[in-house]
Amino acid sequence: MPVSLPITLPVVLPLLPDMEDHRIAGKATVPAVELLELLVQTVAEHKGNPGRVSLPLTMTGVTFPKFLPADEIARCTFDVTLEKAVHGVRAALISRITLAGGMRRSRVHATATFGSAPDGHPLPPDFDCDFEVSAERIYRELITFGPRYCNLRGKVRLGRAGGMGKVRSPVPPRSPAPIAGCPFLLDAAMHLACVWGQRHAGFVAYPTGFDARWLSLPVAAGERHCIVAPRSVEPRRLLCDLWLTDLEGKICDSIVGLTMSPLANGSPPPAWILLSQDRP
Repeated sequence: MPVSLPITLPVVLPLLPDMEDHRIAGKATVPAVELLELLVQTVAEHKGNPGRVSLPLTMTGVTFPKFLPADEIARCTFDVTLEKAVHGVRAALISRITLAGGMRRSRVHATATFGSAPDGHPLPPDFDCDFEVSAERIYRELITFGPRYCNLRGKVRLGRAGGMGKVRSPVPPRSPAPIAGCPFLLDAAMHLACVWGQRHAGFVAYPTGFDARWLSLPVAAGERHCIVAPRSVEPRRLLCDLWLTDLEGKICDSIVGLTMSPLANGSPPPAWILLSQDRP
């Protein structure tokens, strides 16, 4: 039977042998989707359903306040705090580390509320694309990750009103399978948002949170279509919606209000991807 809230539960970050392939500013970093999976697992265990979730799985108010560098994991302990929220359970993943001199530091890496989400989430819009770039070039020049995290495939198509592409999970798949869907697919769909932002917003942005997510169909390892549509472009923020569909176009996973922000000292995109430049 679930323990009454609020509570703090010690958790163990699972071994992620492909972590070196996920690099931000050249530093191996735990992907936001893996932090979210750990929150999902913890909430499922608290509700007495370890290892599984009921679909549709909905979450709101998701944030990723701080990156978690891979080289800090061994020196950290991790807790998940669970609290009652108006529409469900609010969860937060916190790391604690002892620094040189004995000083202790705590950081929040991910938060989310699990429960009901607003009804009537939007459908992917129709839009025209006027630019194509290969996934191979994206991962060679725009998002320089290692092979396990290079999961956009074929040609990515971009237009002012959005972008579309195909994502495919690497082989062999993760074992045991994550309960909130294959993290590689959602991570790669966020790469599409990053590429759109490089062309149309002029900066290299990373996910810092989203307003709501509906996981309506199992997103197992395999191949999916992804679509991104911008809501607003600000000097240091890109706000967009994102969808993963099966190959017949049925929506599997959708995110509203995905916030993408650049690093404080991040490098600009190469000139060839910017809309104002000649295309290759």
